[in-house]
Amino acid sequence: MSYYGCGRLRALGAASGLAALTMLLLQGTAFAGQAEILWDQFAIPHIYGRDLLTVVRGLGYAEMENHAETILLNTAAARGRSAEYFGPGSNNANVNNDIAVHTEGIPERSLIWLLTGGSGQAAIISAFTAGANEYAARHGDTINSAFKRVLPLVPTDVTAGIQNTVHFHIMPSQDNIPALISAWQSGGINAANALACSFTPGCTSSNASPAVAAKITHGGSNGWAIAPSKSASGNAILMGNPHLPWGNNVPLPPSDGLGLFQWMEANLVIGDSANPQLNASGVVLPGAPFLGIGFSDKVGWTHTNNTIQNTNLYELTLNPDGITYNFGGVPLPLLCKPDSIKILQSNGSFVSQNFETCASVHGPIVAQNGNKLLALRVAGLDQPSMVTQYWGMIQANNLQEFMQANSALQMPFFNVIYAGQDGNIFYLFGGRQPVRNGGSWGDYSGILDGSNSSLLWTSTFAFSQLPHAIDPPGGFVANSNNPPWTSTIPSTATNDFAKFLAKAEAYVSPQFMDLRPQNGASFLQSNNSLSVAQVLTGKESTRMLLADRVLPDLISAASGNPAAQAAVTVLSAWDRTSDSASVGAVLFEAWWALLTGQAPANQCALSLPPVALDNTINFYSPHPQFRVAWDPNFPLTTPNGLANPAATVNYLICADTLVQKAYAASGGRNVPWGA
Repeated sequence: MSYYGCGRLRALGAASGLAALTMLLLQGTAFAGQAEILWDQFAIPHIYGRDLLTVVRGLGYAEMENHAETILLNTAAARGRSAEYFGPGSNNANVNNDIAVHTEGIPERSLIWLLTGGSGQAAIISAFTAGANEYAARHGDTINSAFKRVLPLVPTDVTAGIQNTVHFHIMPSQDNIPALISAWQSGGINAANALACSFTPGCTSSNASPAVAAKITHGGSNGWAIAPSKSASGNAILMGNPHLPWGNNVPLPPSDGLGLFQWMEANLVIGDSANPQLNASGVVLPGAPFLGIGFSDKVGWTHTNNTIQNTNLYELTLNPDGITYNFGGVPLPLLCKPDSIKILQSNGSFVSQNFETCASVHGPIVAQNGNKLLALRVAGLDQPSMVTQYWGMIQANNLQEFMQANSALQMPFFNVIYAGQDGNIFYLFGGRQPVRNGGSWGDYSGILDGSNSSLLWTSTFAFSQLPHAIDPPGGFVANSNNPPWTSTIPSTATNDFAKFLAKAEAYVSPQFMDLRPQNGASFLQSNNSLSVAQVLTGKESTRMLLADRVLPDLISAASGNPAAQAAVTVLSAWDRTSDSASVGAVLFEAWWALLTGQAPANQCALSLPPVALDNTINFYSPHPQFRVAWDPNFPLTTPNGLANPAATVNYLICADTLVQKAYAASGGRNVPWGA
């Protein structure tokens, strides 16, 4: 390979608004041709090459130029060798990571995936790692020396990285696995399942009060696909709004997974740039050889986290022999083997830590407390060809080809929202959905009895069985992490909850629609001729829909209280947005945080008895109990009102006092949101 160029981005930083230019001459039979990388002022590489492998090799080069340290840090973690490269880490974080990676079987499985994922995928991965290593070889002086010991990258680093990121971080986190393990370790299965109930809309149990959401407000992604019939131009429109960061500070060991979920943008052009075979733009997770979300001249797609539940914890009880557990009435042996990791010491030497990894028929043993064990089951570990699937999506020319690529279900997670030049729009509740023995979603949200063989899922839905919709009659797809049943309004025969309920498949997803997806879907319903500019405005809406639903009841209840009159005046005049100049949004937010327990209620001298919280749309954040609960028959207009408005008035008086004090220099209760 030969190198030409007028400067390197990592050395130059932003090139004073001018594009920095890197040119690679790719030599050898596997990578014949020339790749040209043009860096724009936003640090986005535009990569040109005569064929796919040339462009992918350029992508590996460009990702290292932007994010070498992050890639190498994540590679070390996925290899299960962080402690070997960087020492034990803060609170033994690197040691714990490495033992977990070995327990999960990632190193062995990464090789299996490489060997069984297909020759085309192996060639793509080899080209990518070759490009990354080429950058490191030529410009190692731009890489923090602490990370260079991880080099060179090898093809199994890509397959290991996919597993570490998707299967053992994204998916378990979505199913609250870390929180369940922690609750189980401190309070046993009853405590863990009470916690699971608190994350389940409508759940009540003997171990928990009526469920309300954890007192955490999560961010979330949004995706819309708008049919030509609702588009002012007559073309389909795709809006992707994934909530992941574009970058972070340069990671320094000991870092624990910093940058695992950050995006990098890229433009990939295959063939003659004047008439390319492919012109695709989108985002990659650094270290991955494909666009995860993107668009070409023909198709576009975005992802949102879906409510698929395809990781499970199973509790096992060791028999007195200490080596078997009961499953379906039969004692089975744990499958255990010795393993070890190296740990770098401060003097440069290494010590070895020996341990044993064990697995049951359910999966690896991830926790133990006395004679009790937890086994983790993860879907998709026998689907080795994710890279192939995504390149099939990128290269698709129409919906049929895009669906053909998706039908492999190599990605075990994510909603898929599609729009194409062909005028079609498409929604898929994507991933590997376990086939279970009936029941509801909440029945599987906690820790399951590992001795009950009927609870062990062994197969997953086929592509055609998953909730989906093609060109829905409402003219749009809208998902903001809500279940599939409300991802089209109205639902279709293929994403109708009643149809799945009739097949004893209610476990696929809970029923709820939080206010964020309601706001988006309501906007899309409001106009039958949407321009791109209007879609952008709708995406960036600052409307507080909760205020529309509860503020009339609050104002009515507080109007007769002299201590609340000033606050009532502000809220009555408020435009119910959080625009920079909006006056009232800060006061409303303070009231809501006190009311739902997200801010301490002991800050005022007033009596503030706890107010009942809602448990019907509680998947993402707590809400006060509503006068009208969420109703799946009226998904965009419920919930509504306050169940007990009078009980919330003192909270408003308290919030008013706190806002006056906190923003005395910026207008007190009249403080603009932007201040």
